[in-house]
Amino acid sequence: MLKPIADNVVVTDERPAKTSNTIAVIDSRPSNQATVLAVGKGRVLGNGRRAPMFVKPGDRVLLGRYAGYRYELDDKTVRILSINDVQAIL
Repeated sequence: MLKPIADNVVVTDERPAKTSNTIAVIDSRPSNQATVLAVGKGRVLGNGRRAPMFVKPGDRVLLGRYAGYRYELDDKTVRILSINDVQAIL
């Protein structure tokens, strides 16, 4: 498993199921919903303390569609991104 450093977050994409009786819709764009797999300890502030991380493993989050860097890891795609790329907790 990846262990992010500083204020980075590792997430796995969630692809919402799109179903239809007659047409299968395939969206090749990255999803904007993800599940947090791991979080760093937070960035170091000027006073030497660490900024708190407001997400934890298991949280479902909303993020920018193309945020972060995509990697293939253990036959699934994960993204590593900054905590600033997380828009909301679902």
